[in-house]
Amino acid sequence: MTDHENPAWQRHLDGIADELMRLAVACDLRLRDPGVIDRILKNDETVCGRRNEAGFRKLRSLLMATYDSLGKALDRLGADETRAIASAIVKRIETRRVTGGRDG
Repeated sequence: MTDHENPAWQRHLDGIADELMRLAVACDLRLRDPGVIDRILKNDETVCGRRNEAGFRKLRSLLMATYDSLGKALDRLGADETRAIASAIVKRIETRRVTGGRDG
């Protein structure tokens, strides 16, 4: 986690990102691949590499809630701070992916 003016929002969005990552692994899909998020939002379970109905339902619900949380963050924090938090989260996730799940 990095130092931002709004650590509560950082923790909240970090928690969402971590759970999305776990559910993506459970469903065997890559959220950042083109079209994947749209297919999830359209309730297309065939986007998954492995059948996991419960995991897919949770993933889809959390993804929809993520948009709500990001909208609230934009309203409360503004675009610059929300973007900075989101960028830090993406960087952390990419680092974990490259290092095989280990931070740093």
